[in-house]
Amino acid sequence: MNIVRHLSVFWGQFKIKIMESILRHRIHYHNPTIVSHHTVIWNYGYRWMDSIEIGKDVTIMPHAEIVVYKYNKNSKVEGKLVLKDKAVICTCVNIRAAGGVVILGKYSGIAENSVVVAANHSLSPETLHIYSAWDEVRTDVILGDNVWVGANSTLLPGCRIGDNSIIAAGSVVNKEVPQNQIWGGVPARKIRDI
Repeated sequence: MNIVRHLSVFWGQFKIKIMESILRHRIHYHNPTIVSHHTVIWNYGYRWMDSIEIGKDVTIMPHAEIVVYKYNKNSKVEGKLVLKDKAVICTCVNIRAAGGVVILGKYSGIAENSVVVAANHSLSPETLHIYSAWDEVRTDVILGDNVWVGANSTLLPGCRIGDNSIIAAGSVVNKEVPQNQIWGGVPARKIRDI
């Protein structure tokens, strides 16, 4: 048994927990009306609070992970997160606001286990995909007001969902969804008007 190695692992995990607690505390301090479970992971640069805008009475449920990188080495496009009044992020939702903007409109919600990605890797046969630069043309995920995204859905870069629309559970959205419509499937297609 190597005690130095055990202490090193413990110290590394302890530093991560402390940093997560500090970042979560800052979100709550600057947004006193937010309702957010203590298991929500906030991952953003300490000096990047200006890249996070949270309205009144926003709810974020347990085990959500929210990443906001204003700057990153993979893209020149700034990352930003905007959660407007009464927005809801349910359990285990993963939001990646890096290399683009993620906006969740008033009274809009994203259901359990959904993924929202503001930027994706560009493709090149000469480059390892995981290390490739991010696409700087197709970015952002923007949800209007009163939008509902069903459980286990994926919203990809370039996705825009109009006011009062619904995305069926398990859908993959990669394009613009007009207002007052229900879309679903992989890839998502119009099901009907509301």
